[in-house]
Amino acid sequence: MTIFYLEISDSIEAETSIDVPNPQEAMNAALNALAQFACRNFPPPEKLVIKVSDADRDHIATLRFGFSIDYAERSLT
Repeated sequence: MTIFYLEISDSIEAETSIDVPNPQEAMNAALNALAQFACRNFPPPEKLVIKVSDADRDHIATLRFGFSIDYAERSLT
């Protein structure tokens, strides 16, 4: 297994390491973390970012999640 890092930020930054066999599994773990965070903290922050890097801290990918609700004017009256 190989160590990868997930740097998670909404308005606060946090980092965690994961032990997975390859970059594809690291991306899968990041996507699952993004989905779980959004569901547990509904409505999620307007902007949620997870950066994936390898053991040498080389950038692999960035996942972004944006959430917004636009109400029609007539639905608020």
